[in-house]
Parts: sequence; C-alpha cells; structure tokens
Amino acid sequence: MELIGYCGVTCSVCTDYASGACPGCQQSTWPDDDPCPPIACCQRHSIECCGQCAEFPCAMMADFYEESDSHRAAYARMAALR
Repeated sequence: MELIGYCGVTCSVCTDYASGACPGCQQSTWPDDDPCPPIACCQRHSIECCGQCAEFPCAMMADFYEESDSHRAAYARMAALR
C-alpha cells in the first residue's frame, strides 16, 4: 500500500520522505509546532487530508500544488476526494 501525505503527495516521490526528513506524516505523531504547513493545517482542522477541507484548494496550498508534477498529481488526487 502506498503512503499518501496530508497534502496528497505520494510519499515515495516526496524528497523530504526520501531523504529521511519526514517519516511519513500519516504514520507519525507530529508536534503542534511542526514546520510542514499541510500537516499543521490538517491537524488544526481535524481532517485526514487537504481534500476533506471545506476551503480546498486554499490560498496556502495553491502554490504548493503547482510546484511539480507530483504536486499536480496530489492536487488531482485531493480534488477527486471532493
């Protein structure tokens, strides 16, 4: 089973996950002051992913979803949840 982050990115293509900087946001307990905006936002809204948010796509994530092919794929994945 493929790990998918709060933002919708497949962990196997995430540079933070590949470098070991991220253990997989859905598989870990994160502190409230975590530097990853999608994690903090999803936790604050008590949702499992950006696609469940009433504000999706929000202004904070608009640029993120345009950064790369994997982020555009994540946007499509999250939009399909809507």
